[in-house]
Amino acid sequence: MLRALIVDDEKFSRVSLKKLLKPYSQIEAQKPDLVFLDIQMPGFNGFEVMRSVALDPKPQVVFVTAYDKYAVKAFEVNAIDYILKPIDEKRLKLTMEKISQRDKSVQEDFEKLRKLLLNLDKFKSPQQHLPLRRGRKIVLMSPADIHYLKSEQGVTIVVTQSGEYWTHYTLTEIEGILDEQMFFRTHRSTIINLNKIKEIVPAQSGVYDVYLSDTEHTCLPLSRDRARVLRERYNF
Repeated sequence: MLRALIVDDEKFSRVSLKKLLKPYSQIEAQKPDLVFLDIQMPGFNGFEVMRSVALDPKPQVVFVTAYDKYAVKAFEVNAIDYILKPIDEKRLKLTMEKISQRDKSVQEDFEKLRKLLLNLDKFKSPQQHLPLRRGRKIVLMSPADIHYLKSEQGVTIVVTQSGEYWTHYTLTEIEGILDEQMFFRTHRSTIINLNKIKEIVPAQSGVYDVYLSDTEHTCLPLSRDRARVLRERYNF
């Protein structure tokens, strides 16, 4: 009997995956041997969750995420597989077959999948335009024209020089689409275009205020955890 646990902050994703797993009658949920784990979640991300797990031996992990940019990093925490959302039934079947027929060494499997994902990554092309909405109109916006993005009451607002737009993407989903060299998540509810930053001012207890170069002199929060990442990137 294989015990599986689904960890995902999005209810739809949990329900959808649970439904896809129903044909695999060998799966139970208590004291998991196998964890289907989302990567980007509020608070701890999937990698931090795995590093904090105290079980010995640790359960096998299948990362389930909307983004492929974390693929190589997944092997640092010994993930058995890496599935992109939306989950395809046939792709899940391959994962379950790999788990049930696991007669090779873990390192061999990891290395093969790592090389495959590295090759797939070579064919990725950057998102040239984002479909944004204002009223009934849809505007194809260049990411370079975006100042920042914020989440308000479950809606992702995109702020540009020409005003505010909205998108059906969640903030987490759009983070995976945007160029990580240009955009940075400063807070769980905010993503900033790094090219639009004028100055970063220490506030208190490791928190910062980020001021943009727009005419409104917009001030946005930089959380303690995200400030640590940004300081490492720019060495300040």
